[in-house]
Amino acid sequence: MAEEKTAGAAKAAPAKAAAAASAGDDNLIGALCYVPLVFLSILVPLFILLTEKKQNKALAFHAWQALILTVVVIVVFGALGVVSFILSILNGTLGALLSCPMAIVGFALFVFMCFVAYKTYQGEKYMIPVVGAFAEKQASK
Repeated sequence: MAEEKTAGAAKAAPAKAAAAASAGDDNLIGALCYVPLVFLSILVPLFILLTEKKQNKALAFHAWQALILTVVVIVVFGALGVVSFILSILNGTLGALLSCPMAIVGFALFVFMCFVAYKTYQGEKYMIPVVGAFAEKQASK
């Protein structure tokens, strides 16, 4: 009887270890979606959404949320960069005045994305306002 319990526990231990390893891998992959490097924050979510990983709703949520956030940041900073360049041509002071706040906001965004990556790696589901609700809807499809 005691041997059966020991054998059953020995069989259950690898299954628990495999499940824990899988959850840790999913947390790592989810966190990589938010790494504040443009090529990673686009490629990793696309990889998740274009492979079987999209079946995992938590990974799909993080992929959608990171992808939407990255696209919004690229569009906004691209537009502001063009405006700043034009203002620099017309009047160097105006371009510099716009570039300084852009640098501060960029750094704050870098810190924020690192924070969300950390939360995701810890297994928490951090919803970014506005973007998170849309990502949740897309991930549940």
